[in-house]
Amino acid sequence: MNKSKLFSAYIFLIIATALWGGNIIAAKIASNINLEPIKLSFYRNIIVILILLPLVIRKLNFIYKLFKKNWLIIIILSVFSVSIFNTFMNIALTSSSVISTSIMPSFAPSLIILFSILIFKSRISLIQLFGVLISFIGFINIIIRGNISNLQSLNFVEGDIWMLGCVICWAFYSSMIRKIPKEIDNISFLFLIFFIGNIFVLPFYINESIINDSYFINEEFGIFLILYCGVGPALISYILWLKSIKIIGANKAGLFLNLIPVFSSFISIFFLNETLEFYHIMGAILIFIGIYLVLRKNVNEQN
Repeated sequence: MNKSKLFSAYIFLIIATALWGGNIIAAKIASNINLEPIKLSFYRNIIVILILLPLVIRKLNFIYKLFKKNWLIIIILSVFSVSIFNTFMNIALTSSSVISTSIMPSFAPSLIILFSILIFKSRISLIQLFGVLISFIGFINIIIRGNISNLQSLNFVEGDIWMLGCVICWAFYSSMIRKIPKEIDNISFLFLIFFIGNIFVLPFYINESIINDSYFINEEFGIFLILYCGVGPALISYILWLKSIKIIGANKAGLFLNLIPVFSSFISIFFLNETLEFYHIMGAILIFIGIYLVLRKNVNEQN
């Protein structure tokens, strides 16, 4: 593989995860100022669509024909990435901490491996299977806050369950990226999934707005948060993630999701006064060990 392309992929992934780490902080701030989670998702998707529209306006007929031909896989990718992933994360942060929310995506690389096995019949060694189990134990440790009695009493923070759904959806989306029609470019594909994905967000946004009697962005710093989430984590990160997976594959790219807690935890500790607990550290260590075992090169086989 071309070393410059490989290096570019690594840089792209670092930038993408840094922006996603910032997105977790932005979603937490949105929760603190009572900016509703589905409203945040809906308007950030609108920002992406408006930015991309001038770039694809001459290709709309081609995009429409492509969608008619591949409607099922495009809807699946749209719903699991744009509709569910970010919305679930925003909802999670209404009750969960930034540190817990940011550590949980570290379980995604192991899930990507599992989805590859189940869907595409990829092979996995016993060492890699052991790594998946270790990573899962670390994830559960964060969910139960390091206290087994929470598991017995089901005394979870609700946000942890939403974040679990978020991580599963992102892992499934990442493993399915290989099914993107080869004739579509990245910009057109992103426009399509954000447009389709936001259609599925719309009814939930309307329902949330009716309940809260709030349809527009009138919260303090609301416009700034939506612009950041739309331009950075949504548009730029999605483009860089797509490019990187096409260069090095979903399994290796997934490893970089471990940088999300590094960026978001650093910001939250210094600017949101959150506390780094012992169970966060232990859970993260187990997750990293598991991911190393999943993605390490075996003596006689490729990664």
